[in-house]
Amino acid sequence: MNIKSVLLGSAAAMLAVSAAQAADAIVAAAPEPAEYVRVCDAFGTGYFYIPGTETCLKFGGQLRFTVKGNDLNDKKDASKGTTGANWADEMRTRINISTKTDSEWGPIGTEIQLQSKYKSGSTSDSFNARYAYISVGGFSAGRLLSYGDNNGNNSYWNSFVNTALANSDTAVTGARYEYKTGPLSFGVTIDDLQDATTAGTSAVTGTKYSKDIGFEAQMAYKQGALYGYLWGLYDNYKEHGVVYGHIEDTFGPHLLQLDAEYASGVNAYETKYNWQVSGVYEYSVNKQFALGPAVTYYKYFDTVKNGDNYWQIGGDAYYYLQKDKASKTFVQAGLAYSTYDKTINSYVRLRRDF
Repeated sequence: MNIKSVLLGSAAAMLAVSAAQAADAIVAAAPEPAEYVRVCDAFGTGYFYIPGTETCLKFGGQLRFTVKGNDLNDKKDASKGTTGANWADEMRTRINISTKTDSEWGPIGTEIQLQSKYKSGSTSDSFNARYAYISVGGFSAGRLLSYGDNNGNNSYWNSFVNTALANSDTAVTGARYEYKTGPLSFGVTIDDLQDATTAGTSAVTGTKYSKDIGFEAQMAYKQGALYGYLWGLYDNYKEHGVVYGHIEDTFGPHLLQLDAEYASGVNAYETKYNWQVSGVYEYSVNKQFALGPAVTYYKYFDTVKNGDNYWQIGGDAYYYLQKDKASKTFVQAGLAYSTYDKTINSYVRLRRDF
């Protein structure tokens, strides 16, 4: 065997081993292209597609810190509703989660708002679903915001719709249908009022009465800066209801808002006022600063504070630290004088919506 044969044999052996190793080699799969979050503009600002689906998702919320006070000088007077403290604070947190998906039935959506509040002198309550409902086209069902939540104007000092619902809030469990055409919109709702403190309960069985339901209807109009709405709520058990109207318009730096409420008697939607009328004027000094007066004339129910009527005259100021289509941050403050308790009340509030 000569040297040439040895070299050729060695080369052949090396090639055979290399081929065997190549057959057993692990080939890495080519990386799949990354799927980036896509903006969903079909349902408004802030939505994005959940990766791998055609469902749009949106997160939002609000944080609000308020300090309020009066000039009672720590005088305790239960008849005037004062407890001795001449100042208090409150922190409110809201987290909103929305989803939307197109379907042959129209948009299918879910709306959830989680809320927590802390008031001075008490412990913080845990997060609860203030509202949570499913919507299909114009139909909605679940825990809804009553049309009674759509009340009041820009002023801090108005106190329309004082409910007897759970947590003294304006959320109800029910079903709703809404329809919109051009600048007009209409809506009707059936509410379950069994969680109201005014609800009836059988003394024998302890069960709620079947009459503990409510009915709501609202009509609204919006064209440019002109916005108005009228809604009515009826408590079938108490056989009393509430009617409320609001209109506002902006012209140049001026904003004018007018509101009126009438309740036929104490019911789940209004437990305090027989009627109220209110007016607010707001002047925008510039894009950041606005201020203006607010006046309210109101009458209590005959069974509440002797049915007396009073005035409240005050004013509010707003300074926007930041504002865009999806969020705003501002400081709000004001003073007011009430002929009921004859005191000058005040507040300062920092609020962030996102």
